[in-house]
Amino acid sequence: MDIGMDNVTVFGQLQYFETFVATTQFSVINETYANESTLETPNTSTILNIAEGLSDFLIMYYTPILVFTGSIGNMLSVLVFCKTKLRKLSSSYYLAALGVSDTCFLIGLFISWLNFVDVNLTNRNIFCQTFIYITGLCSFLSVWFVVAFTVERFIAVLYPLKRQTMCTVKRAKIVLCGLTLLGVIHSAPFMMFASPQFSERLNTTICDVREEYKEHMTIFNYIDTVIVFVVPFTAIVILNSITGFTVWKVAGVRRSMTIQKRQGTSALHDFRKSHTNHQHCTHPNGHSSVNLSLHQQRSTKQRVANASQIKVTKMLLMVSSVFVCLNLPSYVMRVRAYVETSPSKTTIVIQYYFWLFFITNFGINFALYCVSGQNFRKALVGMFRRASHHRQDGNTQVTVSEYVRNTNSTASRRRIITRNGSYGDTHELHLLTTTTIK
Repeated sequence: MDIGMDNVTVFGQLQYFETFVATTQFSVINETYANESTLETPNTSTILNIAEGLSDFLIMYYTPILVFTGSIGNMLSVLVFCKTKLRKLSSSYYLAALGVSDTCFLIGLFISWLNFVDVNLTNRNIFCQTFIYITGLCSFLSVWFVVAFTVERFIAVLYPLKRQTMCTVKRAKIVLCGLTLLGVIHSAPFMMFASPQFSERLNTTICDVREEYKEHMTIFNYIDTVIVFVVPFTAIVILNSITGFTVWKVAGVRRSMTIQKRQGTSALHDFRKSHTNHQHCTHPNGHSSVNLSLHQQRSTKQRVANASQIKVTKMLLMVSSVFVCLNLPSYVMRVRAYVETSPSKTTIVIQYYFWLFFITNFGINFALYCVSGQNFRKALVGMFRRASHHRQDGNTQVTVSEYVRNTNSTASRRRIITRNGSYGDTHELHLLTTTTIK
């Protein structure tokens, strides 16, 4: 797409791009925007012209960068959540599923972006319906996966005694399967509504809503707004507020207890030291000391588990909060576009920038995990270290095998070493130089 093309085509294609990637609006608004942009073009202010050109530039170049980096980050996140110790947490399955759905959305985004470089895959029959269906499904799943782990964190923080029974891996898998099934059903109308349509105003064929289904699509859009925007966003905001306040209150209590503990540590240490001999005399079998040690171990494990849960909760709170911040403006503009009978060009340009925020949400989660998740960072580094060790072990195996084959003694043992530890764990070269078969 040329940056300097006429405003009708620019706004038409941008609106089409937003409509079917975000699955928010169809050609009724598209044509209205095209008309409005045509009417306002001669009198457009300099600021709006600059903003329009900048948004055009960002969509042209920012989108492929986001797709590339976001897809890599999402796949790394899936590997970390599924291949490391984090797989024991039920929340990891929600985040892994979110990474998969976000990646599928980014792939659809890239396919739609190809229209800007004259690769029109989405304008063909079957491709059009499939593309719209997949992007609609992924958009539905992403928002409800966020709701799912938000609800789980709410239960884990406010009802910690029920966490062991309700926040389980098995339950997470059931919830994910149920949400996926609901998403498949919810997105089914897109297959029926969408098809390649020729736009007279744009003078090109685009993947659009069929003429006979435009009224049905308007009704479905209101339903979709409630299901994908109003209900989940309300739930996320309310549950995050309660969970965040609870975590903040618990952190305050913990800080005060830590200060008191530090003040009493010195006195407690002197007391235990002065009464050590007395305790041993009273309990010659050492039962009291053993019970105290077991109690301390259990208390330590409980503190470590609670601290880990708090870290996970903070990370998930950030992810869901950023999700709301990046998605809310685009959905608000979506509602406004349907309320206004003739949207102004200012509304149109603002909507394009908010749409950039919307698509950013699908490629930013990996960065959020790295910034806010200490456990995630450790698991990520550990995963790369294990991969590096495996490569080193493979090189060591080849070296040892070559050494055996090149040994002059025909009586030396010939075997290929296979092990899981490091080279230092089983030093086979030492064994070969000291062992011969007579």
